Amino acid sequence: MKMNKWTVGLAAAGVVSLSSVAQAQEAAANAVQTKLATTSLSGYVSTSFNWVAGDDTGAQTGYRLGDAENDQFSLDVISLSLGSPAGSGEWATGYNVQLWLGPDSDNLGVGGGGGAAVKNAYIELRVPVGSGLDLQVGRFDTIIGYEGIDYNNNPFFSHSWGYAIQPTLHTGVKATYQVAEEVSVSAIVANTHEANDNEGADNDSRKTYGFAATIGAPDSMGFLSDAELTVGYISGRETTGADDIQNLYIGASLPTPITDLSAGITYDVRDEGGVGGAASVLGIYLAYKVNDQMTVNARFEKVEEGGTPSGAAELINTSNADAIDLTLGVDYAIWDGVKTRAEWRQTHVDDQSTATDAVTNALLFNIIYEF
Repeated sequence: MKMNKWTVGLAAAGVVSLSSVAQAQEAAANAVQTKLATTSLSGYVSTSFNWVAGDDTGAQTGYRLGDAENDQFSLDVISLSLGSPAGSGEWATGYNVQLWLGPDSDNLGVGGGGGAAVKNAYIELRVPVGSGLDLQVGRFDTIIGYEGIDYNNNPFFSHSWGYAIQPTLHTGVKATYQVAEEVSVSAIVANTHEANDNEGADNDSRKTYGFAATIGAPDSMGFLSDAELTVGYISGRETTGADDIQNLYIGASLPTPITDLSAGITYDVRDEGGVGGAASVLGIYLAYKVNDQMTVNARFEKVEEGGTPSGAAELINTSNADAIDLTLGVDYAIWDGVKTRAEWRQTHVDDQSTATDAVTNALLFNIIYEF
């Protein structure tokens, strides 16, 4: 066991014993080895091709995380995650860091730029309260929504309209508690309503608050035993905004009596300033697993936009419009570890301010390699 000269000198003077020093060094080395053993590196690479019929792009800004990329091949993002999950102890700790590299990283809204951004970076802490209170401190994904930011975790490559009016990332503290086997609750306190890089709202005393509860159906409900209902609410201000932004989310995942067919239903509302400018999105999802390699997905959305611009108005590119959106897709696993997807999407926008209709058709192809 290698020791520095200061430690050897203390041992010679009888202040410490060489055996105790050796035991302490061995314990520290074992702790480091344990942390390294639980640390994992994972991620994915996403590429796509997006073809839109005609030259009209007005109705499809909300298809992706950022700007529409029409009629071209795209490198979307390279996602790298490094972390060590919290163990089972009463005071367990862990961490997670997720980096986005590539063009879409500039659209996260967390600063950085130049094709690189920190999507997630948080420390996990467990507090021995009841069954265990789990905390995430740092930057984390929002607690509401049927779809998330990462392309590989959604049924479709293109994001939903419901996703487009929700918050995405927060910097602050998230707490999760398992109330019962079928019931869990989450709460957040964050700097702002939207994603940003360590900035607060203009009013320094104004923070963003949110909660969500997920309830699972008990086994006694037969084929519905795998059903889940989530209700969530987030209220806060953007970095430079003076008005409160409120998001209400209700979503349910539902099995069906038909083998391998599952369904989901969502309802999202975003209200900015309480001035009648609420945007709402009703979504219905269907997924049919044809076999171990192939899944067919369908998504239907009805978007209603109020007369005051808010999240959905910016996406529809008008201050007073409604939209009907249908997406059909096939997810087929040709190669191990590779997700290959093709989807067709049609958006019908009814612009009430000009009494005109617009229909956009798009084909999207996506290949993701996961590791």
